[in-house]
Amino acid sequence: MKNTTIAAILLLPVIWSISSCTNNSAQEITEKIVDEKLNTDDKALSLLKTNCFTCHNPNLETENRVAPPLFKIREHYLDDKTTEEEFVKNMVHFINNPSEENSIMPGAVRNFGIMPKMSFKDDDLKLMASYLFNNDVSTDEWYAKWEKFEKEQADKPQEINYEDLGRNIANETKANLGKKLMAAVKEKGAAGAIEFCNTQAIPITDSMSVVLNANVKRVSDKPRNPNNQANADELAYIEGWKKAKQKGEKFEAKVFESNSKMIGYYPIETNDMCMKCHGTPEKQITSETLSKIKKLYPTDKAFGYSENEIRGIFVVEMNKK
Repeated sequence: MKNTTIAAILLLPVIWSISSCTNNSAQEITEKIVDEKLNTDDKALSLLKTNCFTCHNPNLETENRVAPPLFKIREHYLDDKTTEEEFVKNMVHFINNPSEENSIMPGAVRNFGIMPKMSFKDDDLKLMASYLFNNDVSTDEWYAKWEKFEKEQADKPQEINYEDLGRNIANETKANLGKKLMAAVKEKGAAGAIEFCNTQAIPITDSMSVVLNANVKRVSDKPRNPNNQANADELAYIEGWKKAKQKGEKFEAKVFESNSKMIGYYPIETNDMCMKCHGTPEKQITSETLSKIKKLYPTDKAFGYSENEIRGIFVVEMNKK
């Protein structure tokens, strides 16, 4: 009995050590999970801010909307029985294929039209959709977190991935163009939108270059404005995208270094909204719109497209840091 007692006493430090290590490990794992969750949420918010908030502003009091706010979109995709997997799958499907047929929000389509097709990585899309499933973006609590996040991000150094940075710049430029274009279509119809593009598209792109600290341009193999004609390297990339699309293959964004600059190429794909000005004349393009196009763009080549075709690319020139 005495030996047993002594052995137990001798083992106490070992047991305490094991217990302590176990508790520490559990705490470390918990802290790691929390950190990963915070980092994931931060990345999702950064993507939403860059790619979505331009049109789907979280501010509930925003006037002159050109698209429904995110909380309304979330409401339409979510009910008591919706799983996260279903929610993410349905949102990703529409964003990758924006059309009236794929929309579950007919009122939004009537009021705002179909959103332009954006260029996203699948993982980023799923991350944003998952964040929306798990966060009620209509609450004051969430909005307070959003304002705190914005303030913290302004002073936080960012790691640079030039492919992602260029994609975000292209998407933010596309979102701003799309926002103003949809407003013009809503106010004046497709013919009025042609006038908008004639006078505002290039200036808006140039202004975004200043805001985003990068040189941004749109080019095409079939430009409407001759100033948007693609050069030989850009034409080769556009052709590569088209061949890949025909085969049902993925074609990655291209990023390369030139003269101490990082240059990215990102596709511009057509969807239903584009057909009013870039579809088949006298069928999808009305006589009134076609007349306006011929008047403002006598050398126009940007017609005869179908949905989900490559109409050109964004070229984003970034300073190497």
